[in-house]
Parts: sequence; structure tokens; C-alpha cells
Amino acid sequence: MFGSLFITQTVDAVSAALSTGDCQGAIVVVGQPRLGRALAERGHQVVVMSAKPRSLRRVAGERVYASAAALPVAEGAVAALVAVGDSGGDGVALVGEWSRAVRGGGLVILVDRAPAVELSRRALCGGLAEIQQREAGRTVVTSGVVIKL
Repeated sequence: MFGSLFITQTVDAVSAALSTGDCQGAIVVVGQPRLGRALAERGHQVVVMSAKPRSLRRVAGERVYASAAALPVAEGAVAALVAVGDSGGDGVALVGEWSRAVRGGGLVILVDRAPAVELSRRALCGGLAEIQQREAGRTVVTSGVVIKL
């Protein structure tokens, strides 16, 4: 998904989003080990998750082989989750599953080339609050705060 030209812009946009929330602790990066490595280099505690075992071979830190639709993470166990690209299926249901794994006040960040309006819809219908969007080349980075009642 990332060309080498735009990875820095995307990492900058994701880092800016992470700085706006309460993101002290583990950050799960779903679907893009390269982004996870770049965030780890910036000092974040990153767990990279992918449904493709080959993509995890070059990950030096923590890594998990699992489906994005069923995270093997306890409820509220992570500070933030960064999901790259649409992992298929119902985007709203995916955001709901990802929100389950993030503690209250943490962030879910969607990184995709989909239209900004569609990403906002997924975030809002998935139950996120305080939605913010940033552009990084052709990629839109949408972040939202997880509200636990």
C-alpha cells in the first residue's frame, strides 16, 4: 500500500494522531509491518499484527499472526490500534472489534486510500468520538477516541 515516497508522510500523520490521545502503552499495528517498524523507531511500543505470516518475518519486536476481524487481544488491553487498508468485510464491524481491544480514551486510527467521507462514516458508526483526519499523499489517516461506557 505504501510507496517509499509516502511512508514518511504517513508515519508523520499517524504520529501526530497518536500525540493527541492517551496513547501510553502498547500500540497494535494491523496489516502493515513497515508502518509498525517506523513507529517503533520513533519510540512507540508497537505490536505488529498480520494475517500474512511472511510479512511478519522481518519484524524485530512483538508480532502476532491473526485475522484483523478477530483480534486475540483482551478487552481494553492496548492504548491504540492502527489499521492499514480495508481488511475486507464490514468496515463498521471491524472498527467495533478494534475498539473492543483499545482502552477507554485510547485511539483507533484508520489508514486508507478510501474517500475521507467513507472513513469518517466507518469511524462514527463504529462508535468512535472526536474524529480527526489528516492527509498523507493519497492516504487519509482518520483517528477517533474510544469511548467505554
